[in-house]
Amino acid sequence: MAQYTAASSEGLEHLPGANTAETRSLVRWYAAARAALAHNRPLTTAFAVPAGRDLAGELSAAELTALRGVGAFKNDVPVNADSDPLLRSQAQYMALLEESLSAAEAAKLLRVDVTRVRQRLRERSLYGLEYEGTWRLPRLQFERRLVIPGLAQVLKALPPDLFPLDVVDWFLLPEPELQLERDAASLSPRAWLLSGRPIDAVVKVARDLTRT
Repeated sequence: MAQYTAASSEGLEHLPGANTAETRSLVRWYAAARAALAHNRPLTTAFAVPAGRDLAGELSAAELTALRGVGAFKNDVPVNADSDPLLRSQAQYMALLEESLSAAEAAKLLRVDVTRVRQRLRERSLYGLEYEGTWRLPRLQFERRLVIPGLAQVLKALPPDLFPLDVVDWFLLPEPELQLERDAASLSPRAWLLSGRPIDAVVKVARDLTRT
């Protein structure tokens, strides 16, 4: 798996058509997705950052290569991300990989051996994306140095084939069934679990996804 490091940015000048509006559009979607993930906000509510912002120094050569590898630049001609939902999803997926933890990073965060993290991934008590032979663990499942309460039960109730971007948004978007009072705002599954409310309520919502 490519190692993504924003600190080693080489800018957009190495991409074909680097000065085109299409390239800037793609990069804005990628940056917006990373910003949303960094703050545990849903990807579906992430909007491209303002067009006037200069993002030339915010992507590393590895990130640009990864974007190209998933078809972000077809035939060396950038595609307009604002009018291409598939391309937008590809940019969001690469942003998810970038913002997630490696198995070693997760082990350090949780103060356990990396073999324990891999075991939990196999057991589905942690959620991970397998990419080019390595694991990436989205940050939304952690709070400080702990796994969010009830994660294992919820993950085992979720459909195992749910697309990673859908998993992220499911955890982070408000769920109508997760509210205590009729007039209260709905909570996301993540917020509900962190609040200490009954885990079974989230498990039920997850199981309902399997039935649909």
